[in-house]
Amino acid sequence: MSDENTRLISEPNLRRFCSLLLARVGVPEAEAERVAANLIEADLRGVSSHGVVRLPIYVKRIVDGGTNPRPDIRLVRETRTTAVVDGDNGLGHLVGIRAMEVAIEKASDGDCAFVAVRNSNHFGTAAYYAEMAARQGMIGLSFTIGAINHMTPWGGAEALLGNNPFAVAFPSREPFPVVLDMACSVAARGKIIVAAKEGKPIPGDWATGPDGLPTTDAVEALKGFVIPVGGPKGYALTLAVGLLSSMLSGAFFGRDVGDLYEKTETAQNSGHLFGVLPVSSFDSLDHYLDRMDKAIADIRSAKKATGVDRIYLPGEREYLALLRHRENGIPLGAALAGELSALAKLYDVGFELQR
Repeated sequence: MSDENTRLISEPNLRRFCSLLLARVGVPEAEAERVAANLIEADLRGVSSHGVVRLPIYVKRIVDGGTNPRPDIRLVRETRTTAVVDGDNGLGHLVGIRAMEVAIEKASDGDCAFVAVRNSNHFGTAAYYAEMAARQGMIGLSFTIGAINHMTPWGGAEALLGNNPFAVAFPSREPFPVVLDMACSVAARGKIIVAAKEGKPIPGDWATGPDGLPTTDAVEALKGFVIPVGGPKGYALTLAVGLLSSMLSGAFFGRDVGDLYEKTETAQNSGHLFGVLPVSSFDSLDHYLDRMDKAIADIRSAKKATGVDRIYLPGEREYLALLRHRENGIPLGAALAGELSALAKLYDVGFELQR
């Protein structure tokens, strides 16, 4: 966002606002700060679809009773290399962080580990959790079932699937891990939400309206269905991620999945799956990093298509955006800035824009 309607806010100011607002609605201070850090990292990285644009609905769900602000996150089943975590209907960011911490701890002795999660909620960006493992010299995997059913089975006319994001993060000697983070739709629904808030059109291949026909109207798209990436392959991928995220833990799937925005008084029982592959179990970390250096060099030195100046690695653009936004401020659309300002007044929390 770089038009005249964009507002800027510094990372410290936005972090303070988010933390205080969550604390006002009952989230303990330390946990509120962890959620704020998670949300703001998405905005810093330019993934505004999963940043503070989601804060108003998180607050509403807590106030309406659909999300527990003080969950007792606990292990309900475990082996040496696996666990099932019950999130007690807590904010998905807190549940996800705790579950990935369990996976990393279990993998610290050299074994691969997987942790399945039930009774959670929308957890933001999948990359956040996969990168937790990458920073420990481990390949991290993160899967989640969408918090809204807005994709049809291929050939169907009923929304029974979310866009079910997943992420894989590879440690590297770069200042960022190589990380794939993607939804199984052409575009994350959060991007459509942002466009609808700002009154902007969307590309015609992102979604259909309720009539099943492609639309560039973001508001109509929110009434319809997102389009899977790669057609039937994207449908199969979102189904596989949804099953991984729910079948091992007892989380909801299909018609049981509630709507994040419409059923704010009802627990969602969202599911996730986190995996960790400790590099040192397969090879020395130094040798692995040497091979990653070579792989990265090969990709960057590839012959470029006409008009292309630079080939980026997955996760690199987001890292560069993070550096830029930390220095210059985080951009917020005017509509979102107004919505957050209204929440600030309602809950008596400071909200200071740079301009």
